Amino acid sequence: MSASEEFNVTGGFQSRRDLISGLPEELATECLVRVPFEFHSSLKSVLRLWRSLISDRSFDRERRRAGKDESFLCLVQPLTSPSYPVNSSVDGEVSEKKKEEEGESHSHQQQQPRVIGTPLYGLSVYNATLDTWHRVAIPERIPLFCECVALQDAGKVLLIGGWDPETLQPVKDVFVLDFSAAGRSWRRGKPMSAARSFFACAAVGPTKVYVAGGHDDQKNAIKSAEVYDVEKDEWVTIPPMTEGRDECHGFSMAADLGFCVLSGYGTETQGQFRSDAEIYDPVSNSWTVVQNVWRFADLSPRGRTAAVIESAGDFRGCKLWCFVDSQRQCQPRWEVEDDSMKWRLVMETIRLPVTTMTSVFAASLSGQAVAMIGGGGEESGTMMMMTKGEKNGGKWSHVSTPSVFSSLPFSYASIYV
Repeated sequence: MSASEEFNVTGGFQSRRDLISGLPEELATECLVRVPFEFHSSLKSVLRLWRSLISDRSFDRERRRAGKDESFLCLVQPLTSPSYPVNSSVDGEVSEKKKEEEGESHSHQQQQPRVIGTPLYGLSVYNATLDTWHRVAIPERIPLFCECVALQDAGKVLLIGGWDPETLQPVKDVFVLDFSAAGRSWRRGKPMSAARSFFACAAVGPTKVYVAGGHDDQKNAIKSAEVYDVEKDEWVTIPPMTEGRDECHGFSMAADLGFCVLSGYGTETQGQFRSDAEIYDPVSNSWTVVQNVWRFADLSPRGRTAAVIESAGDFRGCKLWCFVDSQRQCQPRWEVEDDSMKWRLVMETIRLPVTTMTSVFAASLSGQAVAMIGGGGEESGTMMMMTKGEKNGGKWSHVSTPSVFSSLPFSYASIYV
């Protein structure tokens, strides 16, 4: 076969220029971008030309242009059953047959020494476009309570920090999943300079992830911070925050490329959540404190706040949804700025369809409010989503949630593919 020809699955030969025999390239591309994400691996095995096309980042852009990209919610959550395999595929749905086939290898993993009663954590993926659930194949145990963050432009999802499942000590680990059409393969990234857990974490810009705060192996609140460049695979230390903040939450600051660390508590004040936030400005390489942002001293912002994409072109700052129980008294909306009036934080409350006795984990996905409900009652062990475009007073609807995906997550990230 000459270098200018490719074997066609129908039994003939075709020019390398023909994505689909007999169709113009533009029309053939339009056909391929409409194939669901879960079949992309199969497509790449058909023709080298298809592999080259699907592996290129421009293919993702074409899917987005055609409105055929799919929206994924990635959840770090404890596995609900000790017999459930850790390494189910991201490309396929959960099946009983798959469980049986992998039961032996999973039993071997559980024989490894570890702290008795320590749960196994996995990365679950909810495809909101197709309403399907998957578990991502991971070659080794991921840390407990690791942070999940997505870099949309890079097509990658990262798992950072958390606790070692054997020793229950904070770790520096970084796992990188290529979630684009080019791979969906795992690799270990360069570790952080400091081990930390329950820290603030957010993607800022196309390739960088910021981390700050958390606690060390002595449960001391940390104020150090650093930034990871996923393309260069390197960490750079930035100035520390003014205060140590454990159980804080992180967000990016719109187009200004700032990094916001919300609330948290100090070493001596565990469980008493601060009302302020600190924002890092990469231009001045300094932190600014913003007062009176978080107004719930008895609630962690983790799992209760989610960043919302602000469409206004002149918006400078961060808009957050704050998810509150149906009986809690609070303002529907508040807005604060720092002293220099450079940074603005807008908080809008969303009422959960539950009482204060129920555990929740809330997020945002494709402009919709999402909540995982747990802790008892008829809403327990399920995901709910608010109708797009509706906020206060919006209607909540159930998302079909298989029992193996019903445990409350620790962290999440959303990504389009």
